[in-house]
Amino acid sequence: MKVPKLPNNIKVHPSAERDIKEIAILDDKKAGKIIQRISELGLDPEPMTSECNSDTVLNLTKKKVYVKRLKCLDILEYRIFYALRISGMICIYCIVPRNKDTYRKDAPHYTRIKLLYTQWRDCQ
Repeated sequence: MKVPKLPNNIKVHPSAERDIKEIAILDDKKAGKIIQRISELGLDPEPMTSECNSDTVLNLTKKKVYVKRLKCLDILEYRIFYALRISGMICIYCIVPRNKDTYRKDAPHYTRIKLLYTQWRDCQ
């Protein structure tokens, strides 16, 4: 599955695109819903509705990494981790399955998020 054209204020890191492609192998419709939810962030970067909500990931703020996670009812088994930059740019870092490791401080995707937050120059 190729990620379609998204709003200009959204950048999806190539590793997050790979996450979507892996999800598409298992469930193409779910991957499409994830892309739809990412696209909607372009209009409402911090949704707080009955369908979706966005919260800051507190374990990362201690490291001065201000990342949000998007949780939506139609993609409940996944979390989208992203940052809303001062410039208005929305940077999508990863999409991970929700399980016991989703918010663990030493989880591999947390390492990826911290690295991309500080070093992904295309999304500032």
